[in-house]
Amino acid sequence: MGRKQHPKTKKKVGSGVQLEVLVEEESAARLLRKNLRSWIACDLGVDIKVHPFRGKPALMQKLPTLLSGYADLRRKGYDVRVLVLVDQDRDDCVKLKTSLDRMAQKAGMVTRSSARSGAHFVVNRIVVRELENWYFGDWDAAKSAFPKLNARVPAAYRGNADQRDKKTSEVFENTLKAAGIRNASKPDWADRIGPHMDPVRNRSTSFRVFLEGVHNLLKEQT
Repeated sequence: MGRKQHPKTKKKVGSGVQLEVLVEEESAARLLRKNLRSWIACDLGVDIKVHPFRGKPALMQKLPTLLSGYADLRRKGYDVRVLVLVDQDRDDCVKLKTSLDRMAQKAGMVTRSSARSGAHFVVNRIVVRELENWYFGDWDAAKSAFPKLNARVPAAYRGNADQRDKKTSEVFENTLKAAGIRNASKPDWADRIGPHMDPVRNRSTSFRVFLEGVHNLLKEQT
């Protein structure tokens, strides 16, 4: 049986919270690396590491082994907490969340749904439908990054920023094109829009649920 994989760490046992953030692609990694700490007013004692993968299938495939490694670190006394973020895409949201929670529980990591006392160390969150829904949820941030954009958010996203009838990244790219902006780089969108995003005004329910999950994860006592 092979050795369990887990990140190398120089932190001493009991030296602080280590938040491991697993995302499916580079644009989400860039968005969170640069902005997550400020969004949640995170204590500087929390060490945040964001790990991107080459798509959701790659992350889902490696997740059981990674979670087993994190569970091993916790048994050794390291305060490791894990945040998993994936796009819903066309998946059933409930089934996807259940699958993620079961992976964590099987690996020996406690999720909120399985915690008897309320203490949990894994949070699984789903972007409905793609990361770009969060940009439609904070149109002021998108306009600050791309001033040529129309003053009003596209009609389909006014009532529901998490609208999922169409592939959101394609809609966002086409919205940029309509404004005369030729930019198809998702990582660049994250770099430009992220610093302008305001958690208070974001209308995306999945974004607000995501931040709530991070807050709850970090306030847990070991």
